[in-house]
Amino acid sequence: MIELEIYNSIIHGSLNPLNGWRPAGYSEIAGLLHNCPETLPEIENRLYQILDKNLQINLNACSPVNITRFLNKPNYTTVEPNYFPPEISGYLPLPQTPEQQFYCFLITAEAKRIKLCLLQSVDILKEDVCAKQEIINVLKLLARYAKHIREQAVPNPIFDFLLAQIVKLYFEITLMFDALLSDTDYISFADFHTLLLRRQPDEDESAAYQKALHIHRAQLLFASFDTPEARNVLSLLYADLAKTPADNTLITLICALENAIFLKNTNQTMPGFEQLISVEFINLIIKEQKDILKQRYEREEIALDRVNTINEIIFEISVKDIYKVNNEKSIAYNLLSYLNAQKKIYLKDPSALFKVVIEKQAAELKKKPQPTINPMQIKTKLAIAHKHLAFLNGINPQNNKRYLTEKDYKWLVGYVEHLIQYGTIPPIPHKIPKSNIPKTWLKYTLYVIHQELYTSIQDIWIEFMQVAFDDFSPKEVTFSTLKTKFSVYPSGYNQHVKRVLG
Repeated sequence: MIELEIYNSIIHGSLNPLNGWRPAGYSEIAGLLHNCPETLPEIENRLYQILDKNLQINLNACSPVNITRFLNKPNYTTVEPNYFPPEISGYLPLPQTPEQQFYCFLITAEAKRIKLCLLQSVDILKEDVCAKQEIINVLKLLARYAKHIREQAVPNPIFDFLLAQIVKLYFEITLMFDALLSDTDYISFADFHTLLLRRQPDEDESAAYQKALHIHRAQLLFASFDTPEARNVLSLLYADLAKTPADNTLITLICALENAIFLKNTNQTMPGFEQLISVEFINLIIKEQKDILKQRYEREEIALDRVNTINEIIFEISVKDIYKVNNEKSIAYNLLSYLNAQKKIYLKDPSALFKVVIEKQAAELKKKPQPTINPMQIKTKLAIAHKHLAFLNGINPQNNKRYLTEKDYKWLVGYVEHLIQYGTIPPIPHKIPKSNIPKTWLKYTLYVIHQELYTSIQDIWIEFMQVAFDDFSPKEVTFSTLKTKFSVYPSGYNQHVKRVLG
């Protein structure tokens, strides 16, 4: 069981400030009190340094042990730390004296250590019942300490700080480990204040807790995205942002949710959370979407008609979801800004005419006799395919594993040969599964073959990809999106292929 020896020593033991105790050798440790390390070993080492002359402790006296080998079918729930760890922001009074500085560092560092120890324990124990009990024991200790401090007859700024940190820590732990805990395993936020602290939480305290809860709920969505739930959480985050407009965590999460909803509404593949907030990924989507939208409104010959089409597009983007954050990480914000800028340009001269090749004209052009070109021999076409597919039969130098299994590679070559020879989708007795290669690279490999064989995109190749590959099935990506992205070059592709093929 994790011991809270430092907190216990401050409340009941030799570090109790009510006993008139003062830290020994303060001048020697003062420089260590201004910032707290991030990793568990570093925090423990810092605490040993600071307490060396003041308290002899063993922070690893009760290290957890994996007992799963003694259990029949143990249950284990992995606790993945959030990208933004639960953080209940609130008023923690600043230290006014060297003594308070010493205590504030101890209390804050110990809170961080306790959270990291619990994460480590869950990972080591690998058994839900034991891990849950470990967490509950820590929560019970914290609740007991909070009640004891509240009952202190003598007011003390160090105890005030400790109590505020204990309440903050208690509920951050409940959020961190909600996958293991049920509502009956801990005291609710309201009850903690009324039953243990004998008061109602004030407005700022409640708002800080609710914001942390909403941030946590938002991040859980990305494991299994649900658009209606995302809209509900977004409304809560918008309200939180109205109270703290400069909160970068809220802004980033709102952008991620807005981007996810936008991609869902446009039937695009949902990436992971980190991609949804990656400027590089967002810029790629924005560029692709601008090209698609541009093709749509530039079909009109008159500027005013282009404005009307742009208004239709703006309505379509905004009708299902009102995107509220004006930030470079928001796809919708960037596209709406771009479209509104285009409107202003066209409205400067609404009657202006533009030269366009509309679809009907393009179709007529295709009917005109074309110059005779000697057809490429099938043997040459197959050689082109083999040349570009060859690297997929190799080893990925990043993890030393094959890109495709030998069997999958043979299936792939056979399918492409049939597609080239007969211009039809081959029978697919075995779909190519998700493999050890980014699907953007797999797609581009097929594109470079296609590019050498044809002068325009053949829909049959897009249909083939959706039938033959798990990565490109209609459940993963729509036909129109796949066709639009078919020619997109993935960064570093050519260099990587050269490296594999030598």
